[in-house]
Amino acid sequence: MTMKMNQIGWVALSGLFAVSLAGCASAAEQAPAGSEQAVVQAENEGPAAEQAAVDEQVDAATAEQEAAAPAELQIVDSGWFVADNGTVDFAVEVQNPNHTVESIDPVIEVVGKDDAGNVIFDESIQTPGVLPDSTYYYSYVAGATTNGTGNAEEVVKPATVEFSISTPEGSWQATDEKLSDVYTVQDNGVTDSDFGAKEFTGTVTASEALDGATQSRVDVVLLDGNGKIEGGYFKIVDSQPGQAANYDIFAIDAPDYASYAVYASPWAEGAAE
Repeated sequence: MTMKMNQIGWVALSGLFAVSLAGCASAAEQAPAGSEQAVVQAENEGPAAEQAAVDEQVDAATAEQEAAAPAELQIVDSGWFVADNGTVDFAVEVQNPNHTVESIDPVIEVVGKDDAGNVIFDESIQTPGVLPDSTYYYSYVAGATTNGTGNAEEVVKPATVEFSISTPEGSWQATDEKLSDVYTVQDNGVTDSDFGAKEFTGTVTASEALDGATQSRVDVVLLDGNGKIEGGYFKIVDSQPGQAANYDIFAIDAPDYASYAVYASPWAEGAAE
């Protein structure tokens, strides 16, 4: 009986010893201030905290610099073709290299020239805003100049077409919105319509309403064998975040193309089409 009590006492003491060890481990994990472990933790966390502070300072400096002198928008690719009636269907790829500021109502200038370099049309087209760190595609129509007789058969067609884009003075605005990953396009393919045009159909879904827009612009961009832009067509559709919106875009007098791509971007209601 005495032996059994001694065994029970030893077991109880063993349990207390285990609890004591667990308490020591827990206390070690908490790393009291001034302990060796606390010093190591501070050393490990220090660089991360310092880097976060540096990144915040860099972001603030970038925002301040871009607000004072934003980089200009860039047209990195473009393409065009002339329809039988003399109009020029074109598409441009526009990039905003800034990280913190949006270009509000930039203007695309389209200049058509004849073989001798004479300007036969010069048009300015206002477009919606271009968000920072974002790439946009715009398709429009320009041109259709006659030789003064009004005869459609004597339409002057350009030999070259040049594109540029600029932002009106004072029309940059700070924002943290970006275009990337907002739009999902479901391309349903292209068919020949009854009147000879190519019909591109599909759906576009916006995950959020960028710039507060309740409409979306859908651009079909035609590409050559090297992936360069040949031209494009567009349509404005009503859209709500999370809801798929149908589009059907008719391409009249479309040139031969190797492939095409479909892009979407926000469109402010009431903007010029």
